[in-house]
Amino acid sequence: MNQKDEVIATLDLGTTKVTMLVAEPTETGIKVLGVGTAECEGLRKGMVISIGKAVEAIRRARHDAEQMSGCVVTEVVAGVGGPHVVGVNTHGLVTTKNAEIRKSDVERVLEAASVLSMPLDRVLMNVLPSQYVVDEHDGIKDPVGMSGVRLEVEAHLITGARTALENITKCAERSGLRVVEFVANPLASALAVLEDNERELGVVVLDLGHGCGDLTIWVHGSLLHTTVIGAGGGVITQDIATGLRTPIACAESLKVSHGAASHRMVKDGETIEVPTVGGRPDKTLSRYVMTEIIEPRMVEIFGLVRREIQKTGFEEFLAGGVVVTGGSARMPGIVELGDDVLNLPVRVGEPLHVEGLSSVLANPALSTAYGLAVYAALPHRSNIPWPMLPVRHRRSRGGVAGWLRKAAGFFF
Repeated sequence: MNQKDEVIATLDLGTTKVTMLVAEPTETGIKVLGVGTAECEGLRKGMVISIGKAVEAIRRARHDAEQMSGCVVTEVVAGVGGPHVVGVNTHGLVTTKNAEIRKSDVERVLEAASVLSMPLDRVLMNVLPSQYVVDEHDGIKDPVGMSGVRLEVEAHLITGARTALENITKCAERSGLRVVEFVANPLASALAVLEDNERELGVVVLDLGHGCGDLTIWVHGSLLHTTVIGAGGGVITQDIATGLRTPIACAESLKVSHGAASHRMVKDGETIEVPTVGGRPDKTLSRYVMTEIIEPRMVEIFGLVRREIQKTGFEEFLAGGVVVTGGSARMPGIVELGDDVLNLPVRVGEPLHVEGLSSVLANPALSTAYGLAVYAALPHRSNIPWPMLPVRHRRSRGGVAGWLRKAAGFFF
């Protein structure tokens, strides 16, 4: 894959930017070697709308990541986002051939759980076991070696639109890269920002990107719900542009530099300079005016999250609260407003356990890119029983795929 051994490269294709991250796994986390980011107008809500512009952005991000890391990247683990990403819970059942459950039995039951009758336009990306059941005894994390004749598994499957994955593949190939595995962005973001104890207590992760919001719900350490809500930071930017009558680019800049999710974060007398259109002179407005535009939209987004939680029936199992990440999570007041609307404790999530470039990665906007590396390095996590590791869907036999097999061999 690169000039260094055991190095992972990830590709995060967001609505407004492309990020490439180069890292290597360690015994305690992920050591980041390089990060490259490029603005992009060729993507919208996880879908490629201009291959040419997307390829150009990938090349720029790749150049910066290679320069910083000293690695030549040829293969990547790519994130997939957008409303087409859907999660579903499923069940698998097999009978064992011996009195003792073997690794081959676990592989067979996972394969049984992965068999879905889905349209040809859907692709299975990630399979995450939730629990195993041996002869009606549930809650088992590692059934290998146990006695039993009936083995079942509850698993969470994440699928994506075939055309979306094919277009990402085309963009990568035209940039000189090969995608060796696809990972759903909601899963990657959660892996980047969650502590193990939060997953055990029950927690919601909301990744507020520009185009949409990725939502996952974890209960008893397992992923049980994945969905995408249609509103993200871009809707807020559009509201500001319309309400203040300023260009979109200026609205985004104002949101980043002076935006607040709650009016409680604005002091009396604070003002902002708002550029106008048509050559008119800039105008001075109270910062509170912009907050009055942002807060109702954030209340609406949190309301969508609350309804999604209620729909799943998991609201009684979320002692870990809500973790908000993504670019829009940096907005002051988002924790206070989330506490009020969701009636759950809220915190802002940044990439955890980062080694190397930790100051650069102290940014919620980079959670997905980092989480993709965490996913690829999961076989190095000795505290996770191997039957609970995600089922890998690799697309090549070299590079990352070969490395992952070697890493998995450490456990198997």
